[in-house]
Amino acid sequence: MAHQGAYPHWSKPVPPPPGHPPGAPRGRRPHWRPLTWVILAFNLLMLLWLVAGVNAASSEGEKCVGKACEAGNDIGTLIGTGVILFFWMAGAVILAVIWLVTNANFRRDRR
Repeated sequence: MAHQGAYPHWSKPVPPPPGHPPGAPRGRRPHWRPLTWVILAFNLLMLLWLVAGVNAASSEGEKCVGKACEAGNDIGTLIGTGVILFFWMAGAVILAVIWLVTNANFRRDRR
């Protein structure tokens, strides 16, 4: 016979709530680490910045008269897009390294 001790209810498994399959998440929002939400927000902001930058450059191109102006606008758009993509990739790599390095600590705290 197992030792009951001072806390006999601890040895009994707790059933899931009715209508809730075992192992399924209990809320609408997934339980991710806070840094995962930061990475997601960073990527959404960078995408928004890229779309806004390309949109602004294309609307400025309508004012151009002549091939030299159009070529300059296209080159400026390319450079601006490249700078945004560079910052996006640099930030994504830095955040990914931080996420990977801190991953073991997060799992250890949850046990």
